[in-house]
Amino acid sequence: MRSILVVPAAPSSVESALASEADAIAIDLAGENKGARRAAVDILELAREAGKTALVIIRPLASGFADADLDAVMPGRPHAIVLPDAIGGRDVQHLGAKLAVREAENDLADGSTAVLALVADSAVAIFELGSLARATRRLIGVGRDERRLAQNLGLSISGEDKPEPLRIARGLAVLAAAAAGAPAFDSAEPGDGDIFARACDRAARDGFSGKFALTPNQARIVNAAFAARKP
Repeated sequence: MRSILVVPAAPSSVESALASEADAIAIDLAGENKGARRAAVDILELAREAGKTALVIIRPLASGFADADLDAVMPGRPHAIVLPDAIGGRDVQHLGAKLAVREAENDLADGSTAVLALVADSAVAIFELGSLARATRRLIGVGRDERRLAQNLGLSISGEDKPEPLRIARGLAVLAAAAAGAPAFDSAEPGDGDIFARACDRAARDGFSGKFALTPNQARIVNAAFAARKP
């Protein structure tokens, strides 16, 4: 995967996402309700019919909503679960145990649901990055949410010149992914123009394998940037 297009769990988001150049879609359950959970399962089915890899972004384990999210979407057989605000290998392993139970309940093969962990969303998470190595065989990617980290630290992320703590966290995420033997995915960010294209080029140059996108046009730009950097 190079581009992972984040889409809300709403029927109106499906058609353009499935028709896009994105290598995968990630259905976001943030702020969802029961109707959105049902919509997510429908989107998973449509993605499967279209041959598009589909992931689901659940709420963080500490939110109290993760179990209900998993109960709702696992019957739809997502390719992977995206775990926000993961605190190192501890949370990745915890999610793996939850997935194993639900795979058994839904007659899915053990270990068939992968995990993509967003691991640098807080200062606490950054200091646990080393524990990702050998955390689980389910891990297919390590990502980051720069906006969440900036909010947690009270920092501004406007413009291309990012505060030093954000730059450090970005580099550590790449190193953590390498230690875990998994690809690294750069954070989503707004914009479709030259600034976004430069951000994609920079991510490819700095060792990321792909990037989260917010629009189909962003997904196209991501793919072009990472294809250009392919050895």
